[in-house]
Amino acid sequence: MTATPGQLKVLPDGPLSPRPVPLIVGVGVHFGIGGDYGYDPARTAQAMETVGASSFRDDLTWAGFKGAGMNAPGTMRPGQAAFLAATRARPLFILDHPNPAIGGDGVPVTDAGRAAFAGFARDAAQQTAARRPIYEIWNEWNLNAAPAMGKLIGRAGPGDPRGGDAYARLAAQATAAIRATQPGATILAGAAGTDDGWQWVRSVAGGGGLRGADGLSVHYYNHCERPENRTADEAIDKMQALHGAMPTRGGRAMPIYVTEIGWPTTRGGSCDIARNDSGDNIAQFLLWSAATPWMRGVWIYQLKDQGKRPDDIEDNFGLFTYDYKPKPAACMVRDVTHLIARAKSWRVDQPQPGLTVVRMDDGQSRKLIAWTDRSSQKAQLVLGGAPVPYRTVCAPDGPRDTTIPIGSRPVVVSLAGKGTPIRYRMM
Repeated sequence: MTATPGQLKVLPDGPLSPRPVPLIVGVGVHFGIGGDYGYDPARTAQAMETVGASSFRDDLTWAGFKGAGMNAPGTMRPGQAAFLAATRARPLFILDHPNPAIGGDGVPVTDAGRAAFAGFARDAAQQTAARRPIYEIWNEWNLNAAPAMGKLIGRAGPGDPRGGDAYARLAAQATAAIRATQPGATILAGAAGTDDGWQWVRSVAGGGGLRGADGLSVHYYNHCERPENRTADEAIDKMQALHGAMPTRGGRAMPIYVTEIGWPTTRGGSCDIARNDSGDNIAQFLLWSAATPWMRGVWIYQLKDQGKRPDDIEDNFGLFTYDYKPKPAACMVRDVTHLIARAKSWRVDQPQPGLTVVRMDDGQSRKLIAWTDRSSQKAQLVLGGAPVPYRTVCAPDGPRDTTIPIGSRPVVVSLAGKGTPIRYRMM
């Protein structure tokens, strides 16, 4: 049975706004933590150029960097150093991982541990300054700061080492140490793992953990939610809620950097995402982020699959397969990064639930990019005036028309000029 088309409504319009800085589009890689993930420096650098990523995110582990001793100069793992030499992309280094040299389980939860970690952060900043890295303080502290206690989801009780206040003390001290040697460095605090209602992040902010930082970093995944919620639209809703919950600085909201997001393309599990749906989600999230000024960077997790087991979630997050063969998402990111790089001003609207419309102007032409939030939802745009060219992301220009079908794969419409009347309807 075919659904009855909805009533035609006028699409909202208005001025476009310039971004203060371009959106950083990055990918996660695995050179810094050791292990066999199949990452090759030269092939990784080439794959990053293929998709247009301007940054990579990798661990600069405390114990690995300081393997020669706490007081000895730090050194990178050979593979990581080789990759850094092979790519022109900007590094985002995660300063993290326990160090057995401080005793206990190696997690810096004491005054002495935090001082030692701050020394590592200062040394790392000194040695890597030439590449203008972004530094991120730890990785998912709420999920791994106390291995014996398990993961913390939400706000901690008093004295819990996994809590946001404990992390805030570490982040503030490490940030100050980096600033002492690199005053202009970009420093991110947070790197929150699963955090219902952003309770843990709020406690980090309340405990002073963002003091001195340039932005809040978070991770977000929804691939194991109900199937109808495994979408970019659901992730966007969570980012908007986070933005609304964060304190302002000088009248401006704290910039947000999503340093991990992705949809794994597993088969045969309970959290499966089809390859096309994964690609559509990534394209949607990147386009919305580019049109949202307080979103400063997005790092897709990860560049390529880290293993070959089809039903293993961790093995299947890549834009490429384990052997560097592109999935649909690789083409999506390449096309979207090209669009983002040219745009100078943006506007984003959601005229009704299930439909998102982004407008962009590159100084020479205006484009409209629209999508629905799931593959089962369809819509139409009806333009006044002469027919215009349009295409889906990763496809060549289609026929010119004034009635344009919209689905979950974003559709790029070349507008004939300013003020073109546009109406829409849900199908």
